[in-house]
Amino acid sequence: MNTVLQARPRNFVSTPSVEGIARRALRYLQSGYSVHLRGPAGTGKTTLALHLADLLSRPIMLLFGDDEFKTSDLIGNQSGYTRKKVVDNFIHSVIKVEDELRHNWVDSRLTLACREGFTLVYDEFNRSRPEVNNVLLSALEEKLLVLPPSGHRPEYLRVSPHFRAIFTSNPEEYAGVHGTQDALLDRLITIHMPEPDELTQQQILVQKVGIEPAAALLIVRLVRSFQTETEANGTTSLRPCLMIANICQEHGIPPMVEDADFREICSDILLSRVVQDFPGATHTLWDLFNHFIAATEVLDPVAVTHAEATVPATTPPASVSSFTETEAAVEEAKEAEGTALQGRIYDYLQTEGEAKLTEIEAALSLSRFKVVDALRSLVEAGRLEKHNGTGKPTVYRIPAGV
Repeated sequence: MNTVLQARPRNFVSTPSVEGIARRALRYLQSGYSVHLRGPAGTGKTTLALHLADLLSRPIMLLFGDDEFKTSDLIGNQSGYTRKKVVDNFIHSVIKVEDELRHNWVDSRLTLACREGFTLVYDEFNRSRPEVNNVLLSALEEKLLVLPPSGHRPEYLRVSPHFRAIFTSNPEEYAGVHGTQDALLDRLITIHMPEPDELTQQQILVQKVGIEPAAALLIVRLVRSFQTETEANGTTSLRPCLMIANICQEHGIPPMVEDADFREICSDILLSRVVQDFPGATHTLWDLFNHFIAATEVLDPVAVTHAEATVPATTPPASVSSFTETEAAVEEAKEAEGTALQGRIYDYLQTEGEAKLTEIEAALSLSRFKVVDALRSLVEAGRLEKHNGTGKPTVYRIPAGV
């Protein structure tokens, strides 16, 4: 129960829609409120929650909702074991908890996070029963965590002012999900997580799978079109997109609708999600294949001139080409901006010697998102070092000899 994962988001994809949600959520967290990310599975709630926790620059406690949870699983219990904390140093401090044989009170994750002022990420919290989550009410509102009666310690714990909580949940119609009590929802700021837009899904496929932007866009548009045509309400298109892209990338299959292997992959992954009217969904998918092939042929002069050609053209539609050219220009501009920002931060640290994230943010009048990305790049390049103290903010400095 008390083993905390090494939770750090890798290759976080930031697009205007994602950054807009992240900016709102970070604003609420910095004001001392807890945030609740609610939406269907596959919309990136957990990834965004970990990214937000990273932006807070505090150690993270990761907790997964479970129908078998008891209140003691959240706050602790009297046990033959106690826990010792070990701080791991990487992109941010994450607390790992190890067992030692000793008869004593054992803090659980919520208690430890409240005492030390860590960021609690409670993933799919509504899989835990409502009566178990009632212990959160006083911790979020009165900033007091009520503990079981004992003659050897106080019966309540004053919550650290640095404590923050980020919750994620799936819709209540999902299997294994409980309704959430109004009293708890009233203490949270809930943000609905929509289906990632086309640009976000394309960028996720490019960054996480490594396929070309035009191929990623084709997969995204094909999957989204199929789900629209089959009225697949409540299902996300991102996961099937990732499956298709991963398989094609790993096995060298070209993401082209005229390729037989690609069509088979799409059929197996997309049709397996069809609940009813399987023959109709199959017909719809093959109509979409033909539509995408026809769209490519019309825009390819070779295919128009040589109508007898047996292999359809593979040139992407003009809209795809122009889109990727514009995207390349935007990426170049972002890269140049990032390099300039890294230079400013590096020059500032040369002058100051060392500084915390918040100090850099305030001194250079920059947003938290840009500062975190720039610092991460500088650390990965070996130009900066991170120094973490137990329960203390990270300090950045230039390594000796650099």
